[in-house]
This record gives sequence, structure tokens and C-alpha cells, in this order.
Amino acid sequence: MQERRSVSEAGLSGFFGRVYGNMALGLLTTAVVTGLLMTVFKAPYLALMTSTPMMQWVFMFLPLLFVILASTGNSVQNPGRARVMFLLMSASEGTTMSVIMMMTSTTTAVAALLVTAVIFGTMSMVGIFGKRDLSHAGNIAITALFGVIAISVLNFFMRSTGVAMLINYVILGIFIILVAADNQRLKQFYASAEAQGDVAVSSLAVQGAIMLYLDFLNLFLTIIQIFGIGGNNNN
Repeated sequence: MQERRSVSEAGLSGFFGRVYGNMALGLLTTAVVTGLLMTVFKAPYLALMTSTPMMQWVFMFLPLLFVILASTGNSVQNPGRARVMFLLMSASEGTTMSVIMMMTSTTTAVAALLVTAVIFGTMSMVGIFGKRDLSHAGNIAITALFGVIAISVLNFFMRSTGVAMLINYVILGIFIILVAADNQRLKQFYASAEAQGDVAVSSLAVQGAIMLYLDFLNLFLTIIQIFGIGGNNNN
């Protein structure tokens, strides 16, 4: 019994190593594309965005397309295909991130990244090693996220800074919960994937990386918004 437990723990540790390895590769891809568009290709990229406004919508929805391609159909059974779609999604996220970073001071960006890393790391540990069931909290957070998205659409027309700040704090709370809940969900799914073999584990590792990548990115963007709005209010 003790031997079986040790093997299971070693397998779980290796699984999360795959998850976070894939996630790190995705974040690195986004960072590289963002950096290139802010420096080497800044002029032609801004010219394209200015001359062809439709490209702004293309770049905005491109990551969503790759998420769908990575999480459905053959990609679910083919980890290699899912990983390629994930990296394409990560690269396409860089097209939007570069614009945001151009409008954000280096100090704000670094501070937001550090805060995001601390929150993400802490809540990941809670999800992986905590004993409390977070599934109910995770479901509430997902439901709340849909409500916040609807309010955000309304505020797009209202343009209320106060409402925008409130929305950002609510989104921050939602993704703090989701980071822990998603890590715990992956831990629970691993047992069933392990029984199905390495392909199932590899597939779950990629799908988990996509999920946690999006959690991290949304946390980072929300914290930048909070720091940015707060800074503007202080001026």
C-alpha cells in the first residue's frame, strides 16, 4: 500500500511538472512575441493596426479561435496537435499584450507581474496541497465571471471609471479562486487519466496548461488595470 502511494505521488508530481512546463513555454512564447512587436517590429505593427482597424478585431479573437482548436476535436486525443494550437494561441496573445504593454509603464508592468506570480503561486499550492473541496467555489466563480462579463459590456457604453474599478476587483477575486480550483480539478482528473495511459496524461497536461495559462494571463491583465486605474485616480 505504501509503495502504491509513493508511485502515485511521484506520478502526480511528474504530471504537474508537465502542466507547468507547457504553461511556462506558452508564457515565454507570449513574452517573446510581445517583446518583438514592441521593439523590432513596432513600426510596421503599429502601421498595420492604424491603417487596417479590422486587424484589431482579428488579433482580439484569434486567441479564442486557437483555444477552441486546442480544446476540442482531435486535439483532445492528440497532445502534439493541442500543444501546437496552444503555442499559436500564446503567440497570438502577444499581439494584444504588446499594445497593452506600450501603454503601461515598466514599473507598473513589473509590479503587476510580481504580484501575479505571488498570488498565482500561493493559490496553486492551496489547490494542489489543500484538503478542502473547492469545486463549489470554482463553480460559483465561473458563474460570477459570466455576470461580470455582461456588466463589463454595459460599462463599455457607460464608461464609468468607478464601475470599471469595481469590476476589476471582482474579476481579481474570481481568478484567485479559479487558480486554486483549477489546480485541484487537475489533481482530481489525473487519477482517471493515469488509468488510461500516457497519452491521456499528456493530453490532460496540455489542457491543464491552457487553463492555468489563461488564469495567469487574466490575473496579470486585471492587476495591471487596477494599478493603472488607481494610478490615474491619484493624478
